[in-house]
Amino acid sequence: MSTTPSIVAEHIDRSFSSGKTRQQVLFDISLSILPGELTMIIGPSGSGKSTLLSALSGLLAPDNGTVHALGIELSKLTASQLDTFRLENCGFIFQGFNLFAALTAQENVMLPLNYGPKIHADEARQRSKEALEMVGLGSRMQLRPLELSGGEKQRVAIARALVKRPRLLFADEPTSALDGQNGQIVVSLLHEIARTRGTTVLGVSHDNRLIKHADRVITLEDGRVVKDQRASHIPETTA
Repeated sequence: MSTTPSIVAEHIDRSFSSGKTRQQVLFDISLSILPGELTMIIGPSGSGKSTLLSALSGLLAPDNGTVHALGIELSKLTASQLDTFRLENCGFIFQGFNLFAALTAQENVMLPLNYGPKIHADEARQRSKEALEMVGLGSRMQLRPLELSGGEKQRVAIARALVKRPRLLFADEPTSALDGQNGQIVVSLLHEIARTRGTTVLGVSHDNRLIKHADRVITLEDGRVVKDQRASHIPETTA
């Protein structure tokens, strides 16, 4: 595993305005995220988890501070360059599955390959098949979302994020729509992706049961990092 961080955040702040009211959500956060690991950001609702994930992925610009991803300072990129950077290097998994009901699982997974460098149809089909096999759905790739369980839909969403072979994978509450068992399966899968592919996998969750699958757990409270633990120092929890 590389010891060179793939994401480096330095002193980032972020606030939001509503009328004359301004609320600061992130306070002076500095982090370095390594490749080949599953890093989980946890904390209660409203602690700033999703805002931090958006800032680290370039979806949201911080008010102050810098974010470097794969050695590139994201604030130096134009909107078009940011779009290209994310298209070429990033995969995203959200709490909603965001699958097209009329398409099969394989067709849903192939969609990202329609953007960016042109890929031959045969290669797109092969890559989508491999991605679905990696998440254990090779035998169900011709089914449509209505024929799949919630856990299977989220695994299709993971395969869709993987099909581009991204170096950075961001997961925002990927288990919130799942029961406990399927949630454990999904997070275990994210850990396997990090370990076997060397991918930087960064996720956020409010579910403390998932931390046992992580290599590193960063705890946020009120927009500040209050704890940063490696796997060997994370206590078991049944919460």
